[in-house]
Amino acid sequence: MRVRHDDLRCATLAIVANSFGLVASAYGQQNDVVVTAERRPRVLAEQGSSVAVADAEELRRIGAHHPVEVLNRLPGLNYHRGSGVENLPAIRSPVLNGGAGAGSFLVLEDGVPVRAPAFANVNQVYETDLEFADRVEVIRGPGASVHGANAVHGVINVITPEAIDGALRLEAEAGSFGRWRASGLTAHAGWLAAFAAEHEDGWRDNAGVGLHKMLVGWEGEAGAWDMRLRASASNLEQETAGFVIGPRAYDNGDLARGNLNPEAYRDSQVIRAWLTASRASGGLDLAITPFARRIESDLLLHFFPSKALEETTQSGGGVQTSLTWSIEPEWRLLAGVDLDRSAMRLRETQDIPTVGSFPQGVHYDYDVDAFSRAIFGQLTWRPLERWSFTAGARAEYIDYAYDNRAADGAFGRFLRVPDRRDDFSVFTFRANAVRRFGDGGSVFVNYATGARAPQATDLYSLQINQSAGQQDVEEIASAEAGVRFPVGDGRLGLVIYEMRKRHGAFRNANGFTVSDTRTDHRGLELEFEVPVWQAMTALGWIGYADHRYAFSSFPDGIVDGARIESAPEWTAAVQLLWRPTDRMELELSWNHVSPYVTESSGQHRYPGHDVFALRGAWDLSSTTEVFAAVRNLTNADYAERADFAFGNERYFPGEDRAFSLGFRLNR
Repeated sequence: MRVRHDDLRCATLAIVANSFGLVASAYGQQNDVVVTAERRPRVLAEQGSSVAVADAEELRRIGAHHPVEVLNRLPGLNYHRGSGVENLPAIRSPVLNGGAGAGSFLVLEDGVPVRAPAFANVNQVYETDLEFADRVEVIRGPGASVHGANAVHGVINVITPEAIDGALRLEAEAGSFGRWRASGLTAHAGWLAAFAAEHEDGWRDNAGVGLHKMLVGWEGEAGAWDMRLRASASNLEQETAGFVIGPRAYDNGDLARGNLNPEAYRDSQVIRAWLTASRASGGLDLAITPFARRIESDLLLHFFPSKALEETTQSGGGVQTSLTWSIEPEWRLLAGVDLDRSAMRLRETQDIPTVGSFPQGVHYDYDVDAFSRAIFGQLTWRPLERWSFTAGARAEYIDYAYDNRAADGAFGRFLRVPDRRDDFSVFTFRANAVRRFGDGGSVFVNYATGARAPQATDLYSLQINQSAGQQDVEEIASAEAGVRFPVGDGRLGLVIYEMRKRHGAFRNANGFTVSDTRTDHRGLELEFEVPVWQAMTALGWIGYADHRYAFSSFPDGIVDGARIESAPEWTAAVQLLWRPTDRMELELSWNHVSPYVTESSGQHRYPGHDVFALRGAWDLSSTTEVFAAVRNLTNADYAERADFAFGNERYFPGEDRAFSLGFRLNR
């Protein structure tokens, strides 16, 4: 039976009807500024979509050991942490892997894509300079017209700090499991330099990580142009701990700390650079951003029986352009052209003897050149001071030139297609309305579509149940309504959304790709920051999500209307922040994940978990502080990720209780 969405539509209409007439009795302003939606600073309360921000203060308070610690504090995000720096993404979606996990989320740094549209990766957030970030902005649901084809379920933008003259930051931290981190940043005369290094022995056997990053930048003027240059490099050397196998294996301490894949590893080197040149004249703002990137990665595929080695190299670059024309006070036009041309080499080799349909030898060996061209436009109309209407569209064309270096044809479960060319056209659209209130609150309604062309691996790392050329553009349609308003010295936000996706693809429990899927997604997100007692504040979010299949595939055990695996109904990230004095703060955080099914038939489930952490900081002076944290405060046995594959219940166990102590200088 198909899932009905009438109740969600009624609730959405109720929010819209009530909110457009809302008279909030609270005080305060919501003057947060965001840049992701238009590549320009805009007031958050004026945004006609769901935007969340982790600012510099929150990033400092978190002191993240892993990007997931930051991301899962933001509404609608439910990233699953893997071994080392790894993760699987979820923004208003089930947890996705493979091409869907890589290509359905757009990751940016200063608005520039971290990876080429056709060559994304599920773990690409760790390639950003999150260690130095001034803020992180996330758009939930399809992106805006300025965003590329991968902005299907959401957009993450890591924003680097400005080169403030005389700035100096130093930080050092050590803790459990041989973990230590050190970082620094300095700026002078328009130049900025930052470094970060971290190491851990790993709480599981043979699971050490070494990560090094460097960021340099320059800001200045060249005639009438404002210039902002950034160059980034990172090096990762990771020993990877694989899944633990068996019913509730994460509950067994010996199994959880063990590693069935001591040979597994991930190494990568990333170099990226981008330069934004902008100028303003007579109501026109022009920005041009050329960029370049090179990425090399070796990954042992421990999650497959083959234990194959995947070697990839990609290089390329492009340019982003945008022109904003402001016709005061009513109209604003945004338009631009984006280009990205990149090349990738992929080779997958199995050294161990044949295992079932995974044969020993070269599975894939190919080159792909991909060229993406896009044009976009967006028009905003303000007929009244507190009303705005925005409509925008983006058209994108991407072509692929594929060169197979291995023998054509089937090889075990793998299909190596002959040389070929493919191309796809992608069109997305959005329209929204925003009503602001005098106290800083706002209400919005938004309709948006998102789409992505297939990843190169979707097209050319095929299996014998697939054929070349059957892949299509994945499309999603989203409707949402939300309200944001201050409450005393705090704030509340509520959003209800509904999305329908078609032409999707995912990997089933036997590792085969299921194509041309259809799914429905709906939910609500409550975000809050409310004073509860004197110097104590409760903040965070609680979300409900209902993700279901909208098609049937009996060989895969999929029934129309069934819940999708790796998609908990309820998730929450709540913090209780206490500042008893001007020099001290304590934070108790709670992360909740409700039960969810781990495979499409619904016969296997993970019971969910509640994990707590305690953080504290003490100012020694106006520029120095000592900070400490206890992660997994109750030493709970839980799984960061649970799934069912190749006939086994598999888990990435959550880390045992961990302590850390650090020192920070900031002036």
